[in-house]
Amino acid sequence: MLKLANAMTLRFIKQLNHGLIGGCLIVASLIGSARQARAAADLQIGYSGACHESIGVTTVARSAVLTLLPADYGARYGFGGFGATPGPTEAQIIIRSVACGQASLGGMALGPVVNSQIGVITARRDAEDFDAMAGNGIDNFQLEFATTSAEIAAAMGAFGMPATLDTDLSLVFSGDNVSNDSSPLFTATGSHAGPPVAWPGGFIADWWSPNAAGDIRSRQVIQAIDFRFGGGITVTAGSSGPLLALLGSDPVVVQVPLGGNFADGPVTLSVAAAPGPIPIAGAAAALAWSRRLRRRLAEPILSEAIEAKAGA
Repeated sequence: MLKLANAMTLRFIKQLNHGLIGGCLIVASLIGSARQARAAADLQIGYSGACHESIGVTTVARSAVLTLLPADYGARYGFGGFGATPGPTEAQIIIRSVACGQASLGGMALGPVVNSQIGVITARRDAEDFDAMAGNGIDNFQLEFATTSAEIAAAMGAFGMPATLDTDLSLVFSGDNVSNDSSPLFTATGSHAGPPVAWPGGFIADWWSPNAAGDIRSRQVIQAIDFRFGGGITVTAGSSGPLLALLGSDPVVVQVPLGGNFADGPVTLSVAAAPGPIPIAGAAAALAWSRRLRRRLAEPILSEAIEAKAGA
């Protein structure tokens, strides 16, 4: 009887160990599946309906910019330029606002929207490498983003790219003249003088932001755009934020003013990170779970939050 009991105990322990190992492999498989699903669950934001943008590019001291950037910025992004690479002690910043007649999040129409953003032009060439036309792309490290859309602000924040909600943002074009009230970030006035130039091949803009899961890229692909290269824009930094630290409180005439008109420019937010490996053993046991997980994570990032907001 004692031998039988011992044998049964050993068999039970062996089965328990197998179960624990299998459970651990299933958990590991689920983690890998979650990473893959998260990487595949890109956030899609649509911008259309006679979009108008106002851009200013200007040079600042690199030492002032470095205090606003990650410690490993040089290795991951580097300093690039718009038209010309800045000197070793300089950096180019980009100040942009855009107004579109219609925005959408997933399949949900949001109505008109105004966005403003500030960034550092980087040496990365992801946008240009993606584009068939040389020079038709730009990569920027995003310092700040503001929008009139509560849904877009919430969705971007949930994805890991910070966004500020400001329902008072405005961007008004009157002929060549432009007036921009981006209260938390900056104000801009001046003109984008014509004639408009149809830019061959369209334009791609990547805006980068660091995240624990990997670099988040916001890529806007504009198939057709008209640029206006003349005029002049004066920018005044907001009462706080990175632009105030870079430009000070006095109005600054930007070095490169740029106006643009486009009909459609969708944006895709994605995490540029390699997914973790999925163990072969235990993958079959986790397959049903991972399928449900993929389906769930493939839905828009903020669907539940948006529904709750709509109900409120």
